[in-house]
Amino acid sequence: MCRASAVIVWSLLIPTIISASEPERLLNVRDMYPSISPDGRVLVFESNRSGTSQIYARILGDEAGDASTIKLTNSEFGAETPVISPDGTKIVLAIYVAEGNNDVFVMNIDGSDLRQLTFGPGYDGHPHWNSDGSRIAFNSDRTTPDRDAAWSDRWHEIFSMSSDGSDVVQHTRCQAVCTYGSISPDGTRILYRRVLAEPGLNWALDDIHSNSEIFVANLDGSGEVNVSRNKAFDGWPVWSPGGDMIAFASNRSGPPRTGHIWTVKPNGSGAMQITSGSWSYTQPAWSFDGKSLLAYQFEETEDHEFGSVVRIALH
Repeated sequence: MCRASAVIVWSLLIPTIISASEPERLLNVRDMYPSISPDGRVLVFESNRSGTSQIYARILGDEAGDASTIKLTNSEFGAETPVISPDGTKIVLAIYVAEGNNDVFVMNIDGSDLRQLTFGPGYDGHPHWNSDGSRIAFNSDRTTPDRDAAWSDRWHEIFSMSSDGSDVVQHTRCQAVCTYGSISPDGTRILYRRVLAEPGLNWALDDIHSNSEIFVANLDGSGEVNVSRNKAFDGWPVWSPGGDMIAFASNRSGPPRTGHIWTVKPNGSGAMQITSGSWSYTQPAWSFDGKSLLAYQFEETEDHEFGSVVRIALH
């Protein structure tokens, strides 16, 4: 082969480098707020995969792929935060019945017999069953003096009601943002997130004039104990099945816009980080046997957020 031919052949072997801009994300699907049935076979979650937030169910252990995922709601304004009942037959959830008007509903685990439990002009949300399924805790802004105020400026308090919507009881009198409430397994205490009027950090770890913390109190709201005690954003608290631990999410370990799952005892001692890495983990939910946690694992930037549900085995 002549020298010229060799040069031509060699040049054909050199890969062509094409300049490309940063890829643009076209889909930001978020599968979040997981809840698992007592037998561990059914997972329910909130997802925006259809374009609006709706509730879905997936049969775990099935190899049929997406065919085993079923859409349970079709709300015009969106549905959110599903939780399966202790007997595994029902789901409590929140649905926007109109723009800015959220109420608590209950339905069968297959999505049938949807029934409205709260009726109000404001925000009733983040419902959780008590340990025997007889009551449902939720947060509501129904006592706020100014219904025209921004969501974060309203009074959100923790209430509970019987599973049919009757016998509504107010547990807190925060006169601030108190959300994500639940009743302890022994029925003696409540757990919730409270926003304090003191210097704190937002999700991006910027200094702000409020601080989101986790509190435990008696059923009447007395004897409050701040169990998170950190300037960072702490939220999404849930009781362990035995009531001896609390799981929550916090961005205290950074970096900005990254949270992780922590556990702490109800007296505020023994805080322990459960997850790590560059992905965020929030919205923890215990399995009924206490051997694992479900969580929303996601990536978030200023421009996008996407993620899905994961299960974390506890040792």
